[in-house]
Amino acid sequence: MNISTVSPPSQALALVSGAQKASTYETTGGLVTAQFASHNLSLIPPIQEGAIIHDNACGSGTVSRALIYSPNLPSDLKIHATDIDSPFLSALQHEVDQHHWPISVTNQKSESLDFADNTFTHSVTNIAIFFTSSSGLDGAREIYRTLQPGGIAVVNCWAHVTWLLPVRAVHEHIRPGKPFPTPVVAWHDGKHIQKVMRDAGFRKEDMRIEKSDAWAVMKRSLLREWAEKSWAYLGGIAGWLEGDQETWDEAVDKLVELLLVQPGTVAEGD
Repeated sequence: MNISTVSPPSQALALVSGAQKASTYETTGGLVTAQFASHNLSLIPPIQEGAIIHDNACGSGTVSRALIYSPNLPSDLKIHATDIDSPFLSALQHEVDQHHWPISVTNQKSESLDFADNTFTHSVTNIAIFFTSSSGLDGAREIYRTLQPGGIAVVNCWAHVTWLLPVRAVHEHIRPGKPFPTPVVAWHDGKHIQKVMRDAGFRKEDMRIEKSDAWAVMKRSLLREWAEKSWAYLGGIAGWLEGDQETWDEAVDKLVELLLVQPGTVAEGD
């Protein structure tokens, strides 16, 4: 929960407002979530005729695009992409219209979907279940309700994120004495995500547990730009505060400094 209601600084607004929001995300977090999406889809059997797939909490359509560009897809494939973030939905709808993709894009909350029971053959929730209410359980229940008997659900969460400690350190550097939120639920060991799926109705014996790694690769010369865009998204985890506009460059420079020495980050060449 944010500790203030101060509006984001102008530098952040320039990067995450309107149509720019999806573009900024795609060049930062999107580099990693796309790898997870591809890995997730590689775990499931080939998609057959009659498939109806839910790209749940779709963002700008990472899973939908991975599906569309997969080989040997059935000609009657139907994808429903849902999210509550209008800029992301608008960006995806533009692509759908441009390429005539078989994707329906709608604004829906993952905890209260409009779809009927047993609608989908597949439901994919990529790096999003932990955003849903009741510590993920409400989202998991809707996945179970809307999935056909025998259908396939793919749900994942973070075990470790390289940027978290640097972001926290920057917060403590520029906002001394201001608390940084601690997650109420620990998702890192995979136990909680399994629990909410079982509590939603999925059987333990039907679950398959996997781990995978993903990373962003960029030139050193572009690292500050990446850090600035990332700070625009992540700097408000603890709530934006008065003075954040004035300390913006200091925060971004500090984030670059910390990322370069953070375990899990490798700096090579230029």
